[in-house]
Amino acid sequence: MRVNMGLLALLVLASLICGQATDYFSSITGLEQLLHTEHTLMKDLSSQLSATRNALKQLERELSSIKVEHALAARGLENYLTNPVNIYRLMKRLHTDWQQMENRVQQMSAQLRFNITQHYGLNFPSQEDVEGAALALVRLQSTYKLDVAQVAAGILNGIKYGTDMSWQDCFVLGQQLFEMEDYNNTKVWLRESMERLRRHQPQPSAPEPALLNNMEMVAQSLFRMGDFDTAYELSQRVLELDPSRIRNWHLGDKAAKLTHGESEDVAQPRQPDAYRLTEEFAHYEKVCRGEVGASAAQQRPLRCRYTRGEHAYRLLAPLKLEEHSLDPLVVTFHDMLSQHRIAELREMAVPHMQRSTVNPLPGGQRRKSAFRVSKNAWLPYSTHPTMGRMLRDVSDATGLDMTFCEQLQVANYGVGGHYEPHWDFFRDSRHYPAAEGNRIATAIFYLSDVEQGGATAFPFLNFAVRPQLGNILFWYNLHRSSDMDFRTKHAGCPVLKGSKWIANIWIHEATQTFARPCDVFRDNGVSLGYDIIK
Repeated sequence: MRVNMGLLALLVLASLICGQATDYFSSITGLEQLLHTEHTLMKDLSSQLSATRNALKQLERELSSIKVEHALAARGLENYLTNPVNIYRLMKRLHTDWQQMENRVQQMSAQLRFNITQHYGLNFPSQEDVEGAALALVRLQSTYKLDVAQVAAGILNGIKYGTDMSWQDCFVLGQQLFEMEDYNNTKVWLRESMERLRRHQPQPSAPEPALLNNMEMVAQSLFRMGDFDTAYELSQRVLELDPSRIRNWHLGDKAAKLTHGESEDVAQPRQPDAYRLTEEFAHYEKVCRGEVGASAAQQRPLRCRYTRGEHAYRLLAPLKLEEHSLDPLVVTFHDMLSQHRIAELREMAVPHMQRSTVNPLPGGQRRKSAFRVSKNAWLPYSTHPTMGRMLRDVSDATGLDMTFCEQLQVANYGVGGHYEPHWDFFRDSRHYPAAEGNRIATAIFYLSDVEQGGATAFPFLNFAVRPQLGNILFWYNLHRSSDMDFRTKHAGCPVLKGSKWIANIWIHEATQTFARPCDVFRDNGVSLGYDIIK
């Protein structure tokens, strides 16, 4: 009995449409299912190759390289899935390479019936996921000043984490960046692709026609942009792989037309968001890289010490306090959460994780944004005793009243996940109930260590705090006068290697009259000059 292909296509289309909302690229959560998807596809193709081994040697070599990846993943799943190169290549394979292999199998022999769409219930990344993974690599490259050749070799800040990217991997990444109009990064990744192709030994077999078509298309587009060097280099590679394509190229004629001013559309590169071009943003990236230190005016005596906090019990069990800044107050309380409690919290949050959003206007619709790439879940404190104890610990440490706190937000930042500089207080009073007041303070519970990157940066204060399992980072967002303290702008630096888990408690100013009373004089003047983007 023949399969109803129309019905099958509708089922597959429905599954793909539903899968587009998963945002795999924004968090480590759920990436295990992608590995399971690829593992299932691998087993199916492997069983079919046994009947026609001689005709499918090239496919077998490609399959072997994927098996190497899965062997690496099997030796340490979390370590594998926290490598940005591995994540990008996984997304690319599932979104592009496996479809191409299916097409090749079907063309080689009508007897083979390898069809990735027949595997119901598997997870595939969407185009948004692949683009998000590409942007994550570029974000890491930019923020941490990484050499493209090193990234392609799986080396991050001098540490080799995984296998190299192939020349095809680098080319597809460059093509994606070109389609996203990020032309500066397009050129460096295309050049790395060509360099890897040049060094490839033995001489690679001819790529698929579809890949050569894409190479031609990108080369011609680069030519129209006026990037003749990169276009020429790419076109030469195409001709080396397939000399018959010389008929498609008349660069001399086109160059002559442009030289004599004849009209031809020239693509213009997309301009980055204005904020990313400011001195302030560049300084934030320096803080993330650890290239700046506190100025002489900020260098006040800071200590690591024991404190009893604001509860008598802490006389017997004092807190470990590390001071980062005294004005504004930014401190870390060490070893506040046990690994058991952290595991409970993460387990409760995972089923409710959704892509983090921003809400720029009061009453407006929350939306996804490249400004903030992570997933989060909101949990009522009544959900579990662990969360009640977290409130109590913050109160014991700071003396603040916890009557008006927003629900606990648990967030996970995957590789490349970040949150650009922002304030936690609300500048518009319509964002919070008048009876509760603004966010007077923030407490961040670090629910994981991060191998590289992921620090909480304070650009105006010239320091960044690295996540450390079980610690609480605490600071005041408002002056004692309840005015906004603009010096507290902070950011989540991109996660270079690892998975960053945090839990946020935002405490509001109502009922804090005796816990943090006003001074005799208004004290906000010192921070007014920081409300300017340069």
